[in-house]
Amino acid sequence: MKRVALTFDDGPDPVTTPALLATLASYHAVATFMLWGEHVAADPNLVKQIVAAGHAIGNHTYTHRSLVGLSPGEIQTELTRTDEAVFAATGLRTTFFRPPFGDIDATVAAAARRPAVTWRVDSEDWRSHDAPSIIQRVTTLTQPGDVVLMHDGQPATVQALPEILQRLTAAQYRFVTVPALFHRLQAGCLYAGEQAVQPLIEGRK
Repeated sequence: MKRVALTFDDGPDPVTTPALLATLASYHAVATFMLWGEHVAADPNLVKQIVAAGHAIGNHTYTHRSLVGLSPGEIQTELTRTDEAVFAATGLRTTFFRPPFGDIDATVAAAARRPAVTWRVDSEDWRSHDAPSIIQRVTTLTQPGDVVLMHDGQPATVQALPEILQRLTAAQYRFVTVPALFHRLQAGCLYAGEQAVQPLIEGRK
């Protein structure tokens, strides 16, 4: 069975997150939600719903600014504040993060002290805001073991998701969370897919 990890950035969103959760449930599909800390603090009950539905959660920083160029202390604060908001909502702590905009270097990786997860397939929903375009990109570019980037808060993504799930299911894909996709996530490494793992700190494999 081919596996793919669908990921949704920037949530939770009070309008789109419930719709995404309903669609995923109808296909018995799990995904990974990369949570924006400010949004978690604003709507903790939605984060509880995400976790209760069996989805994985990742840390997408508190204010969603690029971490490159920040001091180690500033980077840690961005991640720690999100951890605290997620813990307050769910009693859980995130174990991996997605750097905003995919911006990451060795300094960020060292300060974060946790695995970084980006993507191999970009739906470009943030650019097109167009469901047919999102469907086309995701279903034609996805290969086994990929991590796919989509965004919570995009109405077009909500519209596109049923067709994406239908087409990938027909192509014999199984939807898994990011932790389930990788044998082991290690701090200091960048994960974009099963065949796209990169050490960012010397000595990491």
